[in-house]
Amino acid sequence: MLKYIRASSDLPWLLIGDFNEVLHPEEHWGVTERSMSQMLGFRDMVDVNGLCDLGFEGRPWTFEKRVAGGSFCRVRLDRALATPDWCARFPNASVQHLTAACSDHSPIILRFSGSRMIGRWGKENKPFRYELMWEKHPGFVDMVEQVWKMGSACSVRELIKKMENLTKALGEWDANTFGSVKKELKRLKDEMSRMRDEPTRLEPSYEEKKR
Repeated sequence: MLKYIRASSDLPWLLIGDFNEVLHPEEHWGVTERSMSQMLGFRDMVDVNGLCDLGFEGRPWTFEKRVAGGSFCRVRLDRALATPDWCARFPNASVQHLTAACSDHSPIILRFSGSRMIGRWGKENKPFRYELMWEKHPGFVDMVEQVWKMGSACSVRELIKKMENLTKALGEWDANTFGSVKKELKRLKDEMSRMRDEPTRLEPSYEEKKR
């Protein structure tokens, strides 16, 4: 299927996600061995479509499962593959392996480190992200209603201005209300990542199970 799609278009191409296979034997750590024929088939797909591996930052595996005997099977199943012309367009792109709290697969994220969002007055803008946890706060609805009542929206320009005011107010409210929560979540993720990187780790620790 991928060969057919690639043959039908010469556009820059990126594939990212769980391929359920490795390119090299050293990407699999564990007591079981991978099928060499499946590995060669995956390599053939990569070569025929002219793809290259973008590499990664972080721990070398993205899948971890406990097997018989108490040891772990660790595999790099998730990756990003791209054509040379895509890589030329995005030379600063990089892939990072993150830490998952409740899954045997680690999420991966593609970053474009050379790009920035610049707003008016030449200042860098951070993208607005709506958080579902806001809706659980008892003061959320009242805050939104209060901000939305400020000013009229009789034109598209006025509506855009109201949306800008609301997103700014939500950002400030989030920082004041949930700022410490986000810092604690980041601290716990960093701690979990450190525990999983322990070379002597044979099974989930008490702290991991508790979290």
